[in-house]
Amino acid sequence: MKSKRHIENLVRELDMDIDPHVDERMLDSTLKRFKESTQNLPAAARSMNRRTIMKNPLAKLAIAATVIVAILLGFSLFDSTANTTWANVLETVTGFETYVFRTRKVETAGPRPDGFEFAKEGGSKRHYSETYGSFTENYQDNGKLFTRMYTLPKKKESLVICYPLETYSRHALTETQIREFHENPVKQPKQIIKKILAADYTELGQDVIEGKPVRGVETRNLKAFFDDRAPPFDDFAVRLWIDVETELPVWVEMSAVRTGSPTRHTTIMDQFEWGVPLAAAMFEPEIPTDFEPEKPTTFYTDSAPKTDAAEAFAANTQAEPYLGDFDHLVPPNVRRITLLGVNVDAAQAELRLRNHEEVWQAQDASLADWPRYEDVDDRLAGQLQARLSIEQMTVEELVGLGIALRERFWELRGCLSDSAYPYGYAARHVTKMAHAKAPDDPAVTDQYVESIMTAEVGAAYKKDDQSKILNPVYPGLLTDLRTRQFEQLKGRVSQGYVPKWKDYVRTHDLIILLNSYGKDYAGALAVTQWLIAQADSAGWTYYLNKGLGSMEKAFAAGEGYRSGLFMYGPDAFPEENRYARRLFSFQGPAKRRPHLLPIHMRHLKGW
Repeated sequence: MKSKRHIENLVRELDMDIDPHVDERMLDSTLKRFKESTQNLPAAARSMNRRTIMKNPLAKLAIAATVIVAILLGFSLFDSTANTTWANVLETVTGFETYVFRTRKVETAGPRPDGFEFAKEGGSKRHYSETYGSFTENYQDNGKLFTRMYTLPKKKESLVICYPLETYSRHALTETQIREFHENPVKQPKQIIKKILAADYTELGQDVIEGKPVRGVETRNLKAFFDDRAPPFDDFAVRLWIDVETELPVWVEMSAVRTGSPTRHTTIMDQFEWGVPLAAAMFEPEIPTDFEPEKPTTFYTDSAPKTDAAEAFAANTQAEPYLGDFDHLVPPNVRRITLLGVNVDAAQAELRLRNHEEVWQAQDASLADWPRYEDVDDRLAGQLQARLSIEQMTVEELVGLGIALRERFWELRGCLSDSAYPYGYAARHVTKMAHAKAPDDPAVTDQYVESIMTAEVGAAYKKDDQSKILNPVYPGLLTDLRTRQFEQLKGRVSQGYVPKWKDYVRTHDLIILLNSYGKDYAGALAVTQWLIAQADSAGWTYYLNKGLGSMEKAFAAGEGYRSGLFMYGPDAFPEENRYARRLFSFQGPAKRRPHLLPIHMRHLKGW
């Protein structure tokens, strides 16, 4: 144990940023509240209204042990309904120069009609000082420290230390950025509280947070926070909850849904420590000695075409998107078709999925209960023939039916469903028939490949020991199909054909199959070098330094390497994880396809 003298020396040496009147202010407030409350004790117990956000999915947050306790409080020492003066709250908060709080950001899509609710969560703890700046720790889903961020107005700089990458970066702050740091109406709790209490707010009544009685207000005045720059929202609300004893804020919540978006964005600030002493040393960054400055990324370079061939390649990408050869077809209605005796009307459990682990675990649980395709293929063939006469269909009719069956598969929740698999398997069967009728048509083969991957992920995980189980259809059937397409392509190129975007997608798939699933690095190297040789004439030069070069180097060394084909929008995750664990060419439901951006077209959206 340290000596008293040692502790006293430490205290004297501390350079603190502290509110000198915090103790007096809080004591005066508490004594005043106690005196008032003893004169106005309730004659009988008053029931408390449940807070409206308790019905919100955020009430189920698992990111921390702290949750909102929804109870009825039979007796309260302080009659907060009569005595809460929001002007006093504003005055008290305005006087604080230091505070600490936790921030949780949640993006929730759902609950949807299909029973899904996708949520993305992140948490941080922030220390704020009007004198020194701010110090923020951001954490990953697993609770591990991800970054430390410093905003230092006096030094006019910000610093980010990234622990997983062992890097750091410094950035200069402008006067405008420094002013926004102190006055931001949607990031600084003090400013948010000022805006709420200056707007036309509504009393929410009483509730309980962490066992303490609280009282709240809400405003839906968008312009109070964004002035004339308010973006379009379908829903917007800001809520403030204070401890009825101390009249200090304990919970600030901002929740909004942008117009046309399925996602609700919510920021919660809680675990406040108002007026807490903050040592100056806390705002002096300590960069680990083995960390390196973050290197400017070269990946996000301008993808705009630089040559005529690249221009033609980009134009073709838009004019003839991958898997778009049959977009002109009107798929038949298959909603009334029942296959394999599976009841599609049976209730499905609601799922709230926050990250790729939860999505994949839920998928694997469903996949484990499905029968194998090979075990039901003959039975499916008989049912499809009896109900739709598939043996008499043309190639286009079979492809159109396959597209319709895939969409039905996704309508029934896809690989997160107990009842969708007959339609994914049926799509595979009918597109297999189309491929058998037109084996040299690469567009038909693409449809067959898409149907196979619809109900088959590349690898699953055992529930007991989480060991990976590779799906043999990838190194087997899918590799055979893409290999045949590659041989056909080389034959056409030898006769003067100029490869297009769809050819690049198919050949890239083959590289991934040989590399990731077959561990055939020599074969993957040969295909990669063929793509490199065609780059100038075909126009896919953008990929020379964005995947092909790295793959060539890795395969030559007998090592694996993967690069992608498409990019996704900023709101794509975590739902996008539903379509992972397949080849990069995979398109999924029709509603997803328009949002997939080929990497070499990123300049169109500034990504």
